[in-house]
Amino acid sequence: MIISTTLTGSNADIIGDAIASVVEHVDRCLVIDTGARDASIAVARNAAGEKLLLRELPWKNDFAAARNFALQAATEAGGRWAVTVDTDERLLFDAGFDLRAALGRTRSSVLLISDDGGTYAKERIVRLPATVQWNGPTHEVLEGHRTGSSETLTGLRFRELPKDADALKRKLERDVAILKKYTRQHARQPRWFYYLGASHQDLGEYAAAIDAYRVCAELGGWAEEAAWACYRAADCCCKLNRWIEAIHFCAAGLALRPATAELAWLAGYSAYKAGRHEDAVAWSNMAIANGLYEGQGARFPRISFRFPTALYEGPYDVLRWAHKALGQADQAASAERKFEQARQARETASSKGS
Repeated sequence: MIISTTLTGSNADIIGDAIASVVEHVDRCLVIDTGARDASIAVARNAAGEKLLLRELPWKNDFAAARNFALQAATEAGGRWAVTVDTDERLLFDAGFDLRAALGRTRSSVLLISDDGGTYAKERIVRLPATVQWNGPTHEVLEGHRTGSSETLTGLRFRELPKDADALKRKLERDVAILKKYTRQHARQPRWFYYLGASHQDLGEYAAAIDAYRVCAELGGWAEEAAWACYRAADCCCKLNRWIEAIHFCAAGLALRPATAELAWLAGYSAYKAGRHEDAVAWSNMAIANGLYEGQGARFPRISFRFPTALYEGPYDVLRWAHKALGQADQAASAERKFEQARQARETASSKGS
């Protein structure tokens, strides 16, 4: 039995479409009522019909606790698989995709689903009874699955609804407050510093974000996350016109995970902005080597954290301007042509869901 799980407070305006996006592909739709004060449950019942399964859990400002409760409730209801669908998410199934058949073929205990833009993936499907559990009050992580016990599912993506400016600001400020406290309690765990940095960055608090990202990278841990912390720290440096510092962060990130081509691209962009045009050319060629257009990027396993533009046309964009600045007209023209070709390749890959 496949059961979707959805946590809801007062989300009557969006929960219906969330459930509608998955209801035809599951046997039951489990809704965890964390304190709805509007018509959320009635809307959910209308969307799920006879498939609705309702449980209540008082909200304790802890997403991991609520998600673990949902996994347990799905298991008790006879579920063999739990599919997470948040109220602000929509699952997107490719034409003809059979979720039941896909789950029947896999030996993995956890399946990730990519976002519609192809920039990251989330753990969204768990085999029951769960041998894993969620941890963390916000930006929670699914822990306990071993290397090789998870995979990214193709044929299915998700889209997250954008938040308006006020709602987003409230969420980010809430996350900063939670994560400041949580990082004091878990000072050796890099993940929480990464998301503290991300929350500061999205609030435009770039200096604070850089400090948090630096701690994440220095603590080590998952190389992909540590390298991406360097990437985002460099991005914040760019917002502050601290170009040389951005280059140093990119170099540090490449030492942690050399296959992260976006770091070489951003180093090239920063070098160009700093007037180091020959360096910009060198960095950009490094980005191309491990990118997805003419490079070897597809050979390196990658779970999440990517910026597709940098993996395709981004390095050629830097090259065309750097070569112009160096007075190298032929090389600039060649980079211009490659830029357009790579951009088209990215758009084609995106339309195919790759």
